[in-house]
Amino acid sequence: MENSTQVPAGLIESGYYVSLPLFWGGALVLVLLLLAWLWSFARYRRGRQVQETLLQELREGADSFLYLVETAHEGIAVVQNARLVYLNPRMCEMSGYTENELKALPSFLPLIHPSAQEEMMANYQRRVAGKEAPQRYESLFLRKDGTSYPIELSGVAIVWGGQPATLNLLTDISARKAAETKVAYLAHHDSLTGLVNRLVLHDHIKQALALAERNNDTFAVLFIDLDGFKQINDTYGHEVGDILLKQVTARIKKQLRDTDTFARIGGDEFVVLLAQTKNIYGVKQTMGRIEEVMVEPFHINDYELHCHVSQGAALYPEDGTTEEQLLSQADKKMYTNKCAYHANHPSQSSA
Repeated sequence: MENSTQVPAGLIESGYYVSLPLFWGGALVLVLLLLAWLWSFARYRRGRQVQETLLQELREGADSFLYLVETAHEGIAVVQNARLVYLNPRMCEMSGYTENELKALPSFLPLIHPSAQEEMMANYQRRVAGKEAPQRYESLFLRKDGTSYPIELSGVAIVWGGQPATLNLLTDISARKAAETKVAYLAHHDSLTGLVNRLVLHDHIKQALALAERNNDTFAVLFIDLDGFKQINDTYGHEVGDILLKQVTARIKKQLRDTDTFARIGGDEFVVLLAQTKNIYGVKQTMGRIEEVMVEPFHINDYELHCHVSQGAALYPEDGTTEEQLLSQADKKMYTNKCAYHANHPSQSSA
């Protein structure tokens, strides 16, 4: 039988004969290689685009983060081996040092008030050692000029350049502390005269009662009221009345001891806790000094004003053994003194 795969004689004689299966197989391999190269190239291009996009996003993110750090209202500092290795401009502004000066410090301790240095160093050492340490707490820092200021510090352990370090966020809380101090002061003091108020007076009388009972001691409560103050207020105005109250306060305060408590309990009424008073004679001496300094006229806004005070004293334990009893007896004696004064000065209206 004649072979059906016999190749034409002309192709053999010309020397260009190639097996058809081999030809198409080679062509297929070339096509597959071309497709593989195109696929690899496309994948490479996509990878490059993704990489460039990621790099761009990282650059933008780093720039944004750097901007936030550089413009932050809080001080930011990285501490490594107890030295400042990074800090933002706000940290320089808060401390009064330049960046180079801060980095040249042998440790961060010159920035800390001596009273807080031990605690701050202990917290830093615990944090870099991986031990538990306060994450947020208040402390007292020092500026370059030596003035102190309160801060709130938040710290975490990090790795910086392959070595343990701490990242610290510091907030100057001077304004907040000043506001808290003012609120606390107003809660315990009269806003006009600066004297303590009823709340403080109550606490001091309570303490005096406890001490007197334990030590078998005595003390006195003095009630003071200004005569004719309402008439002065109505005639010359509240501004003059307020100035008068301040000046009266200043005069009386000079006649008292540092151990005494001088309180304004409302309007033109004052109470003095005379601590460590042995007898009524010492109380009367104080009352006499107060009455004497009130004789001199007050000069306010070109006005010459006279202001008498009525006084009444209660002695522990003769006049009472409780705060209510002592204040009540002192008030009654003051009222008796006021009535006597107005009986002798009928032209003076009652306050």
